[in-house]
Amino acid sequence: MQEHLEVANIQQAFFEYRANFKEPITPFWYGTRHGELTNAMLKALSPWRVNLENISWNQAAKNLAEAQLTFAVPSLLASVQLGIGGLTASVINPDWSRASHFISLFQTAVDTLKATIAQELQSQQTTLGFHVIPGKKPFQEILSQFVNAKLLGAEDAKMFGVSAYYSDFTFVIDGSAVFPDSVFIRLIRTFQITTRFEEMAGTIYKDEETVLQRLGLKLK
Repeated sequence: MQEHLEVANIQQAFFEYRANFKEPITPFWYGTRHGELTNAMLKALSPWRVNLENISWNQAAKNLAEAQLTFAVPSLLASVQLGIGGLTASVINPDWSRASHFISLFQTAVDTLKATIAQELQSQQTTLGFHVIPGKKPFQEILSQFVNAKLLGAEDAKMFGVSAYYSDFTFVIDGSAVFPDSVFIRLIRTFQITTRFEEMAGTIYKDEETVLQRLGLKLK
């Protein structure tokens, strides 16, 4: 069936992972323990050529919730942001062909952090967002099958949007504000605290594949 689908023209993708701590790691934020945490993360991320020049501190934070230590990974267009309440990892324009690099990087960051603070995570959530340029068939026509345009009095609408919400997964297909006649897709999934990145990646790939198929598209 996939051979009849067009390959999706994906633009300006981003990925974000967010993990919340059970307790704020305030004891590690000041003094020698903060240095201990920074050194542990720096050493763990050194295989990705992270050095002192790639570490920055949010000096404009107005409160502890905004305090953040960022480890930039230029080679992967990625970063790991560490705050008192949790950890955020992000990638600009992620490519599935490089998934193993992201999996290794983020899993190393999380494992190092957990070992250093001697604390488990409270929650894990991922967000994948991207724009899709239309193929042979207009997105307005494709999405119209998922809505009752007549009932809405919107038969002449330029674009439609759809969304679905589950207990652990949400997907949104909306009109793109960047590319004409295109759509913006956002996939949000919550994972168990024991789930590792390799399993997350497999699930996220299937989520993206499934949503694209609803638009008559495929990843490759």
